Formats: sequence, structure tokens, C-alpha cells
Amino acid sequence: MHRAAHVGVSVTIIEAVHAKRFLSLSLICLLPVSLALAQAGASDDIHIASQEFTPEQAGTIHVESTMVPVNVVVRDSHGKPVSGLTKEDFQLFDQGKPQTISQFSVETAASPLPTIAPAVITSPSPPVPPSPPLPRYVGMYFDDNNMKPEDVTFVRRAAEGFVKKNLQPYDRVAIFTSSTTDTLNFTQDQNAIIAGLEKLVSHYRSVETGAMPCPKMDAFQAMQIAQFEDTHNDATDMAVAQTMQCRPDLSLQDAMRLVQTQAATTLSLANQYARMSLGVLGDAIRYMARMPGKKMIVMCSSGFFARSEAVQKDQDKMIDAALHAGIVINTLDAKSLAADWLGGDPADGPPIIVSTASAGVNGAVFALADEFATQERDVRNDPLSMLAEATGGTFIHNSNDLDGGLVVIAAAPDVSYILGFSPDVTKDDGSYHALKVRLANNKSGYTLSARPGYFVPTKLHAMQVERFETLNKEVLSHEVLTGVPASVNAQVALAANGMPTLKVAVHVDVRGFPFKKEDKLRVDRLIYITALFDTQGNYLAGVETVMDMRMHDATFAELVKSGATAQLSLQAPPGNYKLREVVQEVVGGRFSTINQDVVIQ
Repeated sequence: MHRAAHVGVSVTIIEAVHAKRFLSLSLICLLPVSLALAQAGASDDIHIASQEFTPEQAGTIHVESTMVPVNVVVRDSHGKPVSGLTKEDFQLFDQGKPQTISQFSVETAASPLPTIAPAVITSPSPPVPPSPPLPRYVGMYFDDNNMKPEDVTFVRRAAEGFVKKNLQPYDRVAIFTSSTTDTLNFTQDQNAIIAGLEKLVSHYRSVETGAMPCPKMDAFQAMQIAQFEDTHNDATDMAVAQTMQCRPDLSLQDAMRLVQTQAATTLSLANQYARMSLGVLGDAIRYMARMPGKKMIVMCSSGFFARSEAVQKDQDKMIDAALHAGIVINTLDAKSLAADWLGGDPADGPPIIVSTASAGVNGAVFALADEFATQERDVRNDPLSMLAEATGGTFIHNSNDLDGGLVVIAAAPDVSYILGFSPDVTKDDGSYHALKVRLANNKSGYTLSARPGYFVPTKLHAMQVERFETLNKEVLSHEVLTGVPASVNAQVALAANGMPTLKVAVHVDVRGFPFKKEDKLRVDRLIYITALFDTQGNYLAGVETVMDMRMHDATFAELVKSGATAQLSLQAPPGNYKLREVVQEVVGGRFSTINQDVVIQ
């Protein structure tokens, strides 16, 4: 089957106001343009969420909800992926118990669709026509709040090189930044990705200046001071000596109080910046969780301080969310092998070098300052290492080859193996299960990368899988259903960028809907799926929009009067297409489907 190279999708929902979205990072751009319902309280009564819809094509290998897939990459002693392995070469353990590998497939970068190896070969069978590969979603997360200008420059060049040389046709890339100043929706457009990368700049915020320019201290030194308050230790003595050199008018006691204040402020800023970076990472994880197929986050950062209990909890939440969503987090230390500045980065103000003659400090002060700087670098790498290790990813650090490092963690391996097993689970409680994959026959010199565990599906997950399968069937079907009173109007116009645009309006009459009553509210959900096919029936692009309605009487009366109208704009090259609209009313479980031929010119 064929995929169009450039099919863009945007949607505007009329007669509803969408909920607040993460950084406007939806693949579909939602704009609240109706004022009537907003004045009637619709912002609280009606919420909109949208995502790209990628159906399972006929012939796609289907993994049942009870089947746990484990992607494994085997590398030799030179780091090269190993090919030619079979199911018998692997051993799989769930919570320490050996499991039967009931499904096995081999996946290659050149042919991303897995090929199931039959357990018993009886006779040659005719080749199955290949289905189009499901996309691989690569979220590039640049922690620009924690990267200095030179770090951003090196990382940007490495990312641009990866996109130009290593991006695969089935890859879709999005750009996220901790500053939220530069974002890009998932796209296959290489030029758009490069343009997004060119906008990256540093928004670095140093914690070293704290509440005052002197004394300067990093978060690690501040932690040492805070842990040993009112006692003499190397971290405190060096900061006090620095303070008295800057402020010779202070007494030793006043200098000590100033140091403690500075330490508390520095730690507070470090925790704040770390939690902000993790918060945006969490938003990216939630956004990508809706995507089908393989999902990966490539996090480029110079690291951040994550020793406080609050930051540790945030980090654990990110790991749990990524594991639930099947997202691998790969991390790249943008600091590479750069040297530390003695006395602090000049970008943060003039360096402060403590004289060896200062009170309480001997000639070992330079070695001590260097030791603290080294400890700070190592501590800042801790969260990057943990995020990668806990999600089955790779952490690249201590290397000046950022280009090569990015290829290692972001490029699809030449060959990988998919092991599928049915876990012996009696409770759908969402508990975490640790996984372990080994090679049989003790093959020496080989290393394995695989997901470290999985969460047992809950009843809610099973319902979501069932809903997707139902929608998938209706999108790919040609059958016309009339369970929901809906109509479609499609017209071609020119967008602001000069490209021809198909404007689609989908109107739904909600009168007669079997709204549930909850807390005096009328509750129902509408699901719109707008899909574009070529004339041979090959799927090109689609968007799923969910309208959740929990309405007071005033909003309900307004919606009954006007109906719910979704307006969508789809940009595609000139040509003949088939448009299929699927509308589901969830409470009653009713569907309407509409087929329409369209010409874009």
C-alpha cells in the first residue's frame, strides 16, 4: 500500500470549547471559535481531545491484549546488532518465572513489519503481501532550560545530522522543549523538522547565583551545606571563605548565616528547575501515549539536580507513565566532555576564586573546588541515567561524539526481535511485573536491550482496546451506517500558505441521544473520525476527535438547538480522494458512517 508523503491535518471544533491542552502540541490544531456556548458555560460542560488515528491495516500482525510483546536488540562486543537468531535462542522470565515464548518475529530497519516465524513448517505457503509499516514516533525532548548555549549548539547539530542521514520514511518526529518556546507536532516533513531544530536556543537558568552573587555554589555543594548545618565541613568552610573574601565587612557568624541562606535558595531553585523539566517530560509522555506503534523519547539535557524527595517522586511518576504507555526514554548528556569552570561559569558573572590565604581554607582549595564540580556533574546525570535504565533505553554520556551518540539511541536498529508471551495473571489490578530476557547457550560477548517490565492491563485498558478495534473496523469498512443523524459537507479552498485545503464540516443532531443523568448533568460522548483514502482504498491520514459532554440544562438546550458541528481542514496534494467519516454516540453505542469522493485541485 502507498502512503502520501505530505498530508497535513488540522481541525476546528465549532459549538464546543476544548479543554486546556499541553503546549498546543496536538497533531490536530484545536481552536475554540464559538462564543455562544462559551458564554453558556460550555468550557466546563464540553471538553475536546484529539489525536491522530492510525488504523490497523488488513494483514497487520495483531497482538491480543493478553499478549505481552517484548522488543529485544542483541548486540555483539562491537555494539553491532546481531541477526540470525531464532526463538530457541531466547529465554524470557516474568517475575523470575520462565515463560513460553508463543509468538516470535524478526524486525529489520529495511523492512519494519515483523515476520512471524511459524512453529511448524508443513509446506511452502504463498507470500503474504506486505502491509504498510506502522509509524515509529520519535519525540525529541530538548531540556533547553538546563543546557548552556554551547550545549544546545552541539546537540542541535547532532539532531540535524540524524534527521538528514538516519530518519526513516516511517518515522514521525515531534520536538518538545522544557522552556515550551519551541515545539513541533509529529511530522514526516524533514524540512519542517530541520526548521524546528534551527529555532532551538538556550534558556539556561543557573542556580549558582542563588539569592546573591556571592557566594557561588552549585546544588551539590548546597546539599552538603544543608545536610551539615551549623557544623564545619569542607563545603561550608569553602563557601564561608568565599563570602568573607567578597564581604570582608562581615563577621564569621554573619558569613555563616549568609552561606546557609544561599544554600537553601540554591537547593530550592534546583528542585524547582528539575520539577519543571520533568513536568514537561510528563506532558510529552501523556501526549505520545495515544500514538499507535513504537514510541520513543530522545531526551537531550545537560542534566539536573534530582536528589530531593519531591523530585524523586516526580521522576518515579515519569518512569511509571512511560512504562504504562510503552515509551522508551533514551537520554543524551549534552555536557559531553566539556571542562568545568573553576569559580563558576563566567556567563553567570565573574568567577570567584578563593585565595589560599583566606580564613579556614588551605592550599587544597582548588582540588576541593574541582571535586565539587565533578560531583555536581555526576549528580546531574543521575536522572538521565535512571530514566533510560528504568524504561529500557540507553544513556549516552562522557562522549564528545554527540552525533554518533544520537544515532545510537534514535536510529532504528538494523535488526531486533519481538518476543510475545501470555502472562499467567489472575488479577487485572495494574500491578508491575519485572521482565528479564537472556540468551540461551550462554553466548559470550553479547548484550541485550529490552523493556524492564510491564503493567498488568486493567479493565479500563481492555475496554479501550475493544473500543479501538470497533472504530478500526468501521474506519476501514465501506459499509454505510445511519445510527446517528449526521451529515458531511466538504469543500476545497486555498489556505494561507497557498496549498489547496479540503474543508470538512460534520454536523450531528443530538436530539434523541440517550444521555445519562449524573449529578443533574446530561452525560454522553461523541467520537468523530475523519479519514482520507486514495482512490485504491489505501489509508492516507486521519484524525480522531472526542467530545465529552457533561452538560447543565442551559448548555444542553443550546446544543439541542444548534447541534454539534466539527469543522476540519485537511491539506493534501492535488488529486482524487475518498473521504470516510465515522461518528459514534457512545452511551447508546450507535454509529453513522459516510463515504464521499473528493477532488483537491
